[in-house]
Amino acid sequence: MSLVSHLFHGELGDWCADRLTGSASVADDLFALIKDRSPIRPAGTVDRQHWDRASRTFAIRLATAVQAAPPYSSLLGLVRTGFVTRAWADEQAIRYPTHARLSAAQRGRALDLRPAIDGWVDLGAARERGSAVMPAGSLEQAERWKMRPGLPDQPVLAELFDRMRAYFWAHAPHGQLGEIGPETGLARLCWLLAAFEYVYRNDSSRHPLFQLFRDEPPTVRQLHAAADDEAIADPVALVRHVRECGAFDELRRLAGDPPVGTPLGIAAPAIFDHWDDATFVLGGPDGTTLAEVTAAVAVDKGDRSTRRIWKLLASAWLDTDDAYRIRNVAIYFARYGALVTWPVEELEQRLLENGHAGDARRAFVELAKRLRADDYARRLAYRETVEA
Repeated sequence: MSLVSHLFHGELGDWCADRLTGSASVADDLFALIKDRSPIRPAGTVDRQHWDRASRTFAIRLATAVQAAPPYSSLLGLVRTGFVTRAWADEQAIRYPTHARLSAAQRGRALDLRPAIDGWVDLGAARERGSAVMPAGSLEQAERWKMRPGLPDQPVLAELFDRMRAYFWAHAPHGQLGEIGPETGLARLCWLLAAFEYVYRNDSSRHPLFQLFRDEPPTVRQLHAAADDEAIADPVALVRHVRECGAFDELRRLAGDPPVGTPLGIAAPAIFDHWDDATFVLGGPDGTTLAEVTAAVAVDKGDRSTRRIWKLLASAWLDTDDAYRIRNVAIYFARYGALVTWPVEELEQRLLENGHAGDARRAFVELAKRLRADDYARRLAYRETVEA
C-alpha cells in the first residue's frame, strides 16, 4: 500500500483522525480560499479516467520545470510490464543531467539513487534493510505481459525516450513555462510518461496505451499519437493557468528565484524509502518547501481535504533522515490557480491544536515503520508463494 492508501483506508488514517484534531479547521480555510473561484474544466465531456491522467500529466510537466531528472516511476513502470529490462531503465536514467556524473560502480543501479539536498538517497540500501516497498501485482503483471523473444519493444522505447529528452532540452528550460505551441508537444510527452508511471503500481490492461503492445511493437509515431488532442488540451490549459495566475512565479520565489536554466529544486523526492513520492521540493540548504499538486475539481469534501493535509505533514515527518530539509509544505490546486503554503511548525500546531509535535511525530513514524514492514512482509510472502 502507498502512503495515500494507508491514510485513506488504514491505521495511519485512524491515527490522524484521532490525533490531528484541528484538521477540519484547516480544511475549512482551504475551502474558503477557493470557494469563489471558477475551476478550469475540460472543454467537452470526458470519461472518469481523464481526471487522473490529466492530473498526472500536469504534475509531471511541473516537475520537469523543477529538475531535469529521470522519470523514475515511468521507467520502473516499463520494467514492470516486461517490455524492457531493469538494465535498460538504468541506462536511460544516466542520460539525464542529474545522473550523468555517477561513477562507474553507480551507473548500473542509477534508478536506486535519487538526489537529495546533499548527496543521494539510496533505495538499494533500503531494499537490503527489507524496508523498500515493491509495486503491487508485479508478478501478475509479468505473467499477463510476457516478454516476447528479443525484447522487440525496447528499441522503440529507446527511440521514444531519446526524442523526449531532445524535445525537453530544446523547449523546457528549468524554471520556465513556454509558449503554448511547444507546451502542447511537452504535454503530449508528459501524457506518455504519466501512462508509464501509472503501470508502476496499477494494472496496465486498464490503460488504453498498452493495447498498442499486444501484437507487433508499436512505432514511435503510434505511441506519440496515443495522446490525442482532447486528452492533452486539459493539461495544456492547466499549464497556461499556472503561468497566467501567477502561481508559477510564486513557486519560483519559494525556490529562491534562481536564473532560468537553473533547477528549482528536486523532482520526485524519495521519502521514507520510496513509500511516498512527493511531487517536488523547492529551495536550497536553508530549508525547502515540499509541494504537492492536485488537479481535482471537488476540493470541498471533508475526507479528501483533510487527507491531503495529512499527506503533506506525513511527507515532512517521514523524511526521517532530513535528506530534503523540509521546513515548509505547500499544495497547489491547479484548476483553481491557488497555491497554499505553511511552515511545517505552524501546520503541526494547527493540526495538533498545540499538542506536543515531537511526541506526535515519533509516534506517527513508529506506526508508519511497522505498517511499511508489514506491507513488505506480505509482498515477499506472496512472491515466494507464486514463485514456488
